Amino acid sequence: MEAAVFWFLAVFAASDVVRDPVQHGWRGRQELRELECERLSQAEAHLRHFAEVPPTHMRSQALMELDALVCHRRIVPFGARDDRDDAILSQLQNEVTAITAQAVASTDASTRFIVDAFYPQPQVAGKIRYATQQRLAESGRVTTTQMPLLAAADVEVLQGLPVQDALPAACARLQAEGSLPADHAFLAVALLREQETQLHAGLCIAGGWRWLR
Repeated sequence: MEAAVFWFLAVFAASDVVRDPVQHGWRGRQELRELECERLSQAEAHLRHFAEVPPTHMRSQALMELDALVCHRRIVPFGARDDRDDAILSQLQNEVTAITAQAVASTDASTRFIVDAFYPQPQVAGKIRYATQQRLAESGRVTTTQMPLLAAADVEVLQGLPVQDALPAACARLQAEGSLPADHAFLAVALLREQETQLHAGLCIAGGWRWLR
């Protein structure tokens, strides 16, 4: 999806505060509601959008702090999506950044990640999974889309359990059936309770399950 990228002075001096350009790039409050925006450092924005954002410069970094604002138009119009889905997606980048930082710190550099997301809406689950995979890749980690397989009888049992019980049980079964290679880690991102708007995550490594958050 095409993104609009603004880069600008975030902090310089009290008399030189630059107004957020998202307030001026589109006219009208309704049009602003149709945007999903993420604020990035100039260095990270350059990595993702090198054609629009220049690289950092040592002299400019010493004098001022630069930010970039990356905006996408919503696929689903504002107000047409469930409130919980909106809350989850609006903070998704911050959530997956925190989750992947913990996952990276908990594994060896050679570990390959298998990522899956467990969320009531399949479209939102797909966004969560993709965002997590992308952030792991940006951290220099390898991800694979080949999901480990469980026996049909195991799947039937696990489907009857709450997510917080099913994931540790699935981890144990993956180890018992030899479905998860020794150099792989299964990272699961999940919504555990219907009323929550915070994502939880856990790691399965060598048959051992660990909740990251």
